[in-house]
Amino acid sequence: MFVGEKVRLDPIQRAHLPKIIAWMYKEEVIARAFFGDPLPKSLEEMEAWLQQLRANPNARVLAVIHRETEEIVGEVALQPIDWRNRSAFFAIILGEESRRGEGLGTEASRLVLRYAFEGLNLNRVEANVLSSNEASTRLLKRVGFTWEGRRRDAVWRFGRWEDMEIYGITARDWQEGKGMGEA
Repeated sequence: MFVGEKVRLDPIQRAHLPKIIAWMYKEEVIARAFFGDPLPKSLEEMEAWLQQLRANPNARVLAVIHRETEEIVGEVALQPIDWRNRSAFFAIILGEESRRGEGLGTEASRLVLRYAFEGLNLNRVEANVLSSNEASTRLLKRVGFTWEGRRRDAVWRFGRWEDMEIYGITARDWQEGKGMGEA
């Protein structure tokens, strides 16, 4: 579907679901991400999620496939998509911690942003990231997002409130090449 040097983005398949479920319960993934509640507990629940996803015209969630190994290493999402205002929220999970630091998340993010701006003709993509998630903050800046604000005490997790940082990138930013530097 969307091919880079190291990764490609494909529609999520049923075969990917067990790995995605496993990521949602990994301590290092939970520490960086906010999934909402309740987390899926079974393959059947994930299959229902996949069916809903496929039927939803306002969501694009794609598997990040490592081209060398052909294994799913993460997922990227544009959802919900607001077609009237030509905007969407962006999210990425790199579930395979052994693959972090290889530029896979950067490449996958740039591929999905290209799709957002050049394929879907969106004008704006926004990302919300936990204040404690320094890796995602660096990634967002690397691919051209600009910090726009903070939602204080936005999320209750691990027995305390945590802030969410708001980042955005516009079609104009993308056209000007913002975020297209080195990984």
